[in-house]
Amino acid sequence: MIVNNSELNLGPVKSFRILKEYVGGYKNVSASLGDFKKFSRDIKKYLSEGDAQMLIEHFMKVKHMCPSFYFDFEVDSQGRLSHIFWAEPISIKNYMLFGDMTSFNTTFRKNKYRMIFGPFTGVDRHKRCVIFGAGLIINESKESFAWLFNKFLDVMGGRHLVCLITEEDAGIEEGMKLAWKDKVKHRYCMWHILKKLPEKVGPSICKDIEFLKEINSCVWSEDVEPHEFEECWTRIVESHGLPENEWLKEKYGIRQMWISIYFRDLFLGGLMRTTSRFESENHFFSNFTNPNLTLVEFWMRFERAMDAQRWTQSKLIAQ
Repeated sequence: MIVNNSELNLGPVKSFRILKEYVGGYKNVSASLGDFKKFSRDIKKYLSEGDAQMLIEHFMKVKHMCPSFYFDFEVDSQGRLSHIFWAEPISIKNYMLFGDMTSFNTTFRKNKYRMIFGPFTGVDRHKRCVIFGAGLIINESKESFAWLFNKFLDVMGGRHLVCLITEEDAGIEEGMKLAWKDKVKHRYCMWHILKKLPEKVGPSICKDIEFLKEINSCVWSEDVEPHEFEECWTRIVESHGLPENEWLKEKYGIRQMWISIYFRDLFLGGLMRTTSRFESENHFFSNFTNPNLTLVEFWMRFERAMDAQRWTQSKLIAQ
């Protein structure tokens, strides 16, 4: 029960309390809370002693049973796992159907080794997020990202996506150029940029409801021309005393990368403009990750999350 619950991001304390409810009280639980904690600790210790090797061996077994499963990895000069990428057959099929517009999110640093988790995500015909593939890399260098992007392209049969949407990150941008040259368009995620607004302009002004309404209306509007957006932005910045804010000036300077009216020719597939989509994606991954996970635990939770995602998809297809 402790192992199964851990795959749902439930620790030993919650497992102990759940079991108490099942058996009708603490006196009927055949172990103490300390026993639950000790068992959980012992499992983590066992996994950590050969964590990366266990994950690779598991992937090899999956590959043996399902030849269409893809994975590849690299180790550093000391024999430690530095990069790993995987994609399941259904994920590859989904990419062939819905992969023209893809997002790549690296805001999840949710394992004990601080490896960077990078899922490639698209949107299916039911407007639901689907995972095309995912990887873990040891750092944010352009070489690490280029390795991941090349593996992604390999498994997809060399079929380039049209556009990749990411957070604003120099390593990702340079990695894309190194791996894909100029064959894939790149745009920044509006949600990730606007999420930084309170930090960059100050919490006090972000409590101003009118300011938030104005900036959101300006940024998210599809019914204006570029010159109208520029006039709107300038008016808002000046009326709220922010013309010298360096972050706002920088975002305005790269507006062609994240304000969608500047690239109406691109089919966005619902990925760029829906804030709730990125909020739900972040919530989805946060449900099965935490900073103390071993790689094996991370993989088990990832698989449970994929099961849930595909079960939802199967229900929608059946309707």
